Order: sequence, then C-alpha cells, then structure tokens
Amino acid sequence: RSMCTIAAGQTAGMSREAALEFSFFLSIPTMFVATSYDLLKTLRPHAATEALAPLTMTPHLWTVLALGFATAFIVAYAVVAWFLHWVRRHGFVPFAVYRIVFGLVLLFALWRGLLGR
Repeated sequence: RSMCTIAAGQTAGMSREAALEFSFFLSIPTMFVATSYDLLKTLRPHAATEALAPLTMTPHLWTVLALGFATAFIVAYAVVAWFLHWVRRHGFVPFAVYRIVFGLVLLFALWRGLLGR
C-alpha cells in the first residue's frame, strides 16, 4: 500500500520526500480505525465468543494502555523520522532490492515446501 501511494505521488510530480511523508500521513486514519476496532472487540467480545466475559477496564489497565500507546507513538515517530532521513540519503533502490530478494526467498521457500505446512 505504501509503495503504491509513494509511486502515485512521484508520478504526480511530488518529490520523493513529499511522497513518502504523504504516504505516512495517509496511514494515520487507517491505523486509528484499526486500533479503535481492535479495542472495541476487546472490550465487547463477539457473540460467537460469549464464553469470554467483556474486559473490564480498571484504572490500572487504562494506565497500561496509555503507556503502551505513548511508547508505540514515540517509537513509530522515531522510526518514521529515521526512515525519511535514510530515504533522503539512499533513495528507494536499496529498499526495492531488499523487497525483491526477500520475495524471491519466500517464493523459493514455498516452492521447496519449507513454508505453509
């Protein structure tokens, strides 16, 4: 998904950095909705799992959730900042090579029956 938005941005005339930042900004609503949905599922289990009681959020659990959210936000921000800096220096070619090699390794592993058992 990210590479599609980056490629579309560059095709539309955006710089590499602007397209990358735009791609990251586009992911924010998706991550927010997915996280909210997951939290809702946790707090109110589906009817198929009625044996599980809904999670009761105590003040301690809210604190743990807030700390986890803050930690994830800080780490994600640092990783995005590092990746933007890395792309400015090296471009997308090393990343593309890595993805192609990794894909070929996975295809080989599937072909040899090492995955999917």
